[in-house]
Amino acid sequence: MRKKLHKNAALLVAATLSLSALAGCSGNSEENANKANTTNKAAETNTAATNNTSNAAETTESTAPEEVTLEFYMPSPTANVNDLEAVLDKFYEETKDTLNTKIHFNFTTFDDIGQKVSLKLAAGEQVDSVFTAQWTNPNISAMISKDQLVNLDSYFNNDKYPGLKKAFTPEYLKNNSFADKTGSSHVYGIPFTHAFSGGGTIYYRQDLADKYGIGEIKSITDLEKFYDAVLANDKGIVPFSMNGNTDLVSDLLLQMTNPLTATHNAMVNMGGTGVSIAIKPDGTAYAAKTVDGYSDPEFLKLLPAPLNTMDPMKGFNMARDWYKKGYLEKDILAQKDPDGQFMSGKAASILRTLDIYSSESQQLETSIPGAKLGAYVITPGLMDGTAKAVGSDFKAWNFAAIPANSKNVDRTLAFFDWLFAKPENHDLFEFGIAGKHWQAEGDTKYSYPATVDAATNYNFPGFTLTWNPTMVRYDSKTPDNIVTMLNNLGDTNFFHKSPNAGFSFVPDSVKTEVAKVSEVRTQMYTIGHGVVDNAAGNLTKIQKALDKAGYQKVVAEVEKQFNEFLKTNPYEGQ
Repeated sequence: MRKKLHKNAALLVAATLSLSALAGCSGNSEENANKANTTNKAAETNTAATNNTSNAAETTESTAPEEVTLEFYMPSPTANVNDLEAVLDKFYEETKDTLNTKIHFNFTTFDDIGQKVSLKLAAGEQVDSVFTAQWTNPNISAMISKDQLVNLDSYFNNDKYPGLKKAFTPEYLKNNSFADKTGSSHVYGIPFTHAFSGGGTIYYRQDLADKYGIGEIKSITDLEKFYDAVLANDKGIVPFSMNGNTDLVSDLLLQMTNPLTATHNAMVNMGGTGVSIAIKPDGTAYAAKTVDGYSDPEFLKLLPAPLNTMDPMKGFNMARDWYKKGYLEKDILAQKDPDGQFMSGKAASILRTLDIYSSESQQLETSIPGAKLGAYVITPGLMDGTAKAVGSDFKAWNFAAIPANSKNVDRTLAFFDWLFAKPENHDLFEFGIAGKHWQAEGDTKYSYPATVDAATNYNFPGFTLTWNPTMVRYDSKTPDNIVTMLNNLGDTNFFHKSPNAGFSFVPDSVKTEVAKVSEVRTQMYTIGHGVVDNAAGNLTKIQKALDKAGYQKVVAEVEKQFNEFLKTNPYEGQ
């Protein structure tokens, strides 16, 4: 999902059996551009953008465009961003003679953003930039298939937009392009990420671990000792809180106990499809016929040893053991706010990603006086810095897209061009007003003035607007080993390239089956979180229901499309 495990596709824990994969804000310059955006014909849109003579990159004090107010829609962990008006006033002051643009940010919840935008678009209301992703419902691919988004190719690698050109390289954009109805890939959203993998991490109460005499957690054995101590000493605290409707505990446990750095030729639940794929010796793809890829013998034997002899039920059985021990809350299927539970002191640990370490640490210490954040990194190879151990498709999991019926395409892109033109612009929206909300510590770190109250300080959700690998600052209090890992996550040389890098599935021919399968797959939570016994028997029942819903048709279409992709993007043992 977002890169809070909504964001990071390369992680097995974020990708395996993710149900959401199948579920799924600016002034117009010319009349022709209006027509192009309305019809969403890429060639017309691109011509309008190229011929536009009023974009902000060319404006001067004497040619400032007419004022426009842009409507941006995005999710946020909080209903309102603290002190946002002060930041906007600063932006307006700095750009009144160039952009002359006002922005109205509309915030909603993560699970509601897709539907809310869909209703706005259907009603013909103004929407100029919309947050979308592979995990929103509808997801970005579904919006593309309905001609709801503008093809943004012409705005990138374009000297008229130097900020965008500098921050988004051709290779980065290629990996974050999506296929249209013809199978041709284009840029349909501005990709936001700090890293090319989130870095799966279990955040835990280090202060409690120290109190119990456990210290820093470095293994699953240490983690289970911590959970046992929580149960013995703090009865009102859940050892591990998990969102009951996103990732599966069984997948998490497999990641912590298997050498998954060896699966370079395979992807369990390939992003956006829900299907597991392995590359055969002849270079073609095999799609697993089972919802849990490991349960398909043909898929399993294509994996390198020792994974090819793994018990397919291992993860499910371990999840059941955790559930029975009390490491998980009894009503885990109803849990929707593990963060809230953790920050309120009702949970001892949660699953998130390393790239949000600073914000998690700040929030925990603010919420619970005396609390200290611990981070147990579970992505194989990341903690010990093993090069090429972590796989990535180099895709972001957060995008700002422009609706096809927006009348302000050029003005919206002019704003984003300004945003990434220089660090000072970017930092204004990511961190707030320098000296008031934050202060720079060199070029790569930041701290907070002593007078700042973290509970009321500026807290914009950067992953929806500002995150970019070329502009990253870390909290000055971040431990050096965490900084090293975070730097690795933003370094393309640290990763091996996943076989599906650059591939996006077009679901049009099986959209009915995809919808039905998505509904049935929700049953996986019961065995994936260990809520019920007999995982094998229940998995068989779920598979039968999936096949009745058309799962095999989806599998066949994924395999077909991916094999076509491999003809021009062959797997080279990367």
